Amino acid sequence: MYKNFLGERATIPSRVWGEITVESVELTDAVDGDLVLLKGDPFSAEAPLVRIHSECVFAEAFDSALCDCADQMHMALSEICKEGCGILFYLRIDGRGAGLSAKVKATALEVEGMDTHDSRISIGVSPDNRSFQKVAEYLVRNSVRKVRLLTNNPDKANGLKEFGIEVETASLRVPNPSDEVASLYRTKAEKFGHLIDD
Repeated sequence: MYKNFLGERATIPSRVWGEITVESVELTDAVDGDLVLLKGDPFSAEAPLVRIHSECVFAEAFDSALCDCADQMHMALSEICKEGCGILFYLRIDGRGAGLSAKVKATALEVEGMDTHDSRISIGVSPDNRSFQKVAEYLVRNSVRKVRLLTNNPDKANGLKEFGIEVETASLRVPNPSDEVASLYRTKAEKFGHLIDD
């Protein structure tokens, strides 16, 4: 049985990113909460760098070649560290909110050639079932009214704008993507409406 210790903080001495403060928060329906990674003092910045990132076990733990999730997280953390401060929201809702078991089933179809949008529809789940309301509420609660959001997904930007947060976006795109990731980018642009620079 999980015990929730929401609101707790710890400072992690990362081998790559230096010291990062991690806070346990509730941003989704994840069983024992989500994480906010804080670098420096982003709450005092006029418009901190922000990344809203959803967990992707296949890429982050098992180095899957089917997506760029781990690359996007690393690129975002790199930009935040260059800046000296920023926020990465780590939402523990794999499969764009569908969950791990649905992701396994959908991925089996993707390996056979179906795209990530249609694979989810074919198994009866939403292609993207995420809400960013609680992320926006967290920012407002910490007096953040303007952000520079590292994303290709306009739904994330719109999810913050709905709560009065001014959003400037910056794309995160893997340079020279593999065939699998290039195909993923086409699907995201054509079927999810993502804004992906060439």
